[in-house]
Amino acid sequence: MSFQHKYPLDERSYIEVSREQENDKWAAKIMLNLYVSDSPEAGEAGYTEVARMMLRSLEPLVEQFGADDFVQHGLKSVLPGKGYAHKLHEFLISHHNGFPFPVANVYSTDPSIDNIYFVQRNQPRLYISESAIKFWSKRVEQGKAEFVQDLKRYRITW
Repeated sequence: MSFQHKYPLDERSYIEVSREQENDKWAAKIMLNLYVSDSPEAGEAGYTEVARMMLRSLEPLVEQFGADDFVQHGLKSVLPGKGYAHKLHEFLISHHNGFPFPVANVYSTDPSIDNIYFVQRNQPRLYISESAIKFWSKRVEQGKAEFVQDLKRYRITW
């Protein structure tokens, strides 16, 4: 069994959430995709994916976290600065209790601990990108995230 559901944000956009099940257990990752349309009357073909976020369970990676704690493993927006990534966070804050699986919290990635690396040319292990730090810092300023000193990670504030 899998979970795949579209959540309308307004008449021009929706977020699709998907998570697979493996052997009657939820898979370690959750995908969130934001779609926007300039002409919603065109139906499915009129929508374009503008942002994507992958959440990955921390349980097998880091001892102090449970199966319902996730890291924001990947966050991509086709047009940075348009607020698409922020919409995904806003959606998580308002909808995380409505999923058929629990999401206790979402943290920033610490690749040195999580063993998740972002590979870029001439920089084989980019730990947390400058854009990610800026993104999380904005969320902190808005009161929608906090920096947890003990964990050296950002966390969404529900």
